[in-house]
Amino acid sequence: MAGLVATPLCLLLAIASGGAGHGDYFWAKIIYPYTMLSTLLFNSITLPFIVLAVVQLPIYGVLLSIGRARNRFGLVAFVLLTAHAAAAAVCLAVLLE
Repeated sequence: MAGLVATPLCLLLAIASGGAGHGDYFWAKIIYPYTMLSTLLFNSITLPFIVLAVVQLPIYGVLLSIGRARNRFGLVAFVLLTAHAAAAAVCLAVLLE
């Protein structure tokens, strides 16, 4: 549920950090690193990765809910946080246009 609530705010923050192509995309890199990393392959953000950005936080919520139901919440949270943080670190380390 939190992912659904956070998604519109996070999308606005990410779009605003892009500054219509003149920003630094900092928040987009932090919140949506997988989508931003896709620009290394395609030189732009393609439709499938826009969809990924829209569903990313709700997917995190679903995965955390499944982890909670199976008494593995901590493990799932750790894996998600580690993967997300690593992808965001790569985004910040690599020059993305």
